[in-house]
Amino acid sequence: MTWAAWLLGLVQPLIVNALLALGVGVLTVGGIDLAVNQALSWLQASVGGIPADLANLLAMGGIFQGFGYIGGAISARVAMAGASSMKKFFIK
Repeated sequence: MTWAAWLLGLVQPLIVNALLALGVGVLTVGGIDLAVNQALSWLQASVGGIPADLANLLAMGGIFQGFGYIGGAISARVAMAGASSMKKFFIK
């Protein structure tokens, strides 16, 4: 057995695990981002049906910024959970 084959035998499982964890993380974050954006667009569409005076009052109250904050918080929480689980996956 040569040194190159030995090193490849040591490194290959790590590379496969890293690529697998990266792929799962990207799909999870991408899916959650798509779901949050869809929910925000539904909220904005439903708010579009209310009278203009009420919409202006809600805008002054910051409800539209609040929707963005909540969506960002959900996305950040999922990203942090993914990073934490990836760390646990590699450091056992």
